[in-house]
Amino acid sequence: MNGRVVLVIDATTGVGRTVATRLSAAGAAVAVVGAGHPGRDDDAATSAAFLCKELADVGLVALPYQVDVTRPETLGALPRQIAAELGPVAACLVVVPPDAGGEGLARAFRTVSAVVAASLPAGAEHIEIDTGRDEADRERVARSVADRLVRRFTRPPAR
Repeated sequence: MNGRVVLVIDATTGVGRTVATRLSAAGAAVAVVGAGHPGRDDDAATSAAFLCKELADVGLVALPYQVDVTRPETLGALPRQIAAELGPVAACLVVVPPDAGGEGLARAFRTVSAVVAASLPAGAEHIEIDTGRDEADRERVARSVADRLVRRFTRPPAR
């Protein structure tokens, strides 16, 4: 993907992991972001680090990051931090979880998404993937988004 950097929040499980892995396999440098939140039964930072290690073990480029969705005001600097370590962010994907149990997670992730979107460099694509669907549909959407980005970033430049 011509050295493109893609930021994926929450890239550690499910749809986010699928997208991050597919983009990495296509040659993108991936910022694997674990999203900590109340009710999460694992450590987001550890999950991000494990996925990055798995990708690095097969020669792919990915770095782990962690965010706390209950503190969206801290996320404005994330694209700049990633740019300093991997290069400018070309695309950002935010995986929005279903709002199970009235926890307000979907709303919190959309707030995170808006903060990060506002801090992306000019021309960077911003995508939200809503996971409030059945599992087969979620995976289809994940593959579709990853494939579209791969096509976009591997197209020859317009003349």
